[in-house]
Amino acid sequence: MPEVYVYCKTCGKKVKAVVLTVHEKEYDESIQGYRRTGMVRVLEHNIGFRKTCSDTSQMKAIVSSDSKDENDVLN
Repeated sequence: MPEVYVYCKTCGKKVKAVVLTVHEKEYDESIQGYRRTGMVRVLEHNIGFRKTCSDTSQMKAIVSSDSKDENDVLN
């Protein structure tokens, strides 16, 4: 399964997520390009010294885009 980077809703860190479903590609004026959304499942991740964020929820996220932010997360 393909993986993308997203921001965790609980801790706000950049984390890996597994793509579950992919929706239709749409043109977005704000980035002057195309983006595709889908459902992803956040993988369990570390948030500090011996601490783990257990939020592994499913959420709608951008799974393909012509634009990335400064942390290489699709936007």
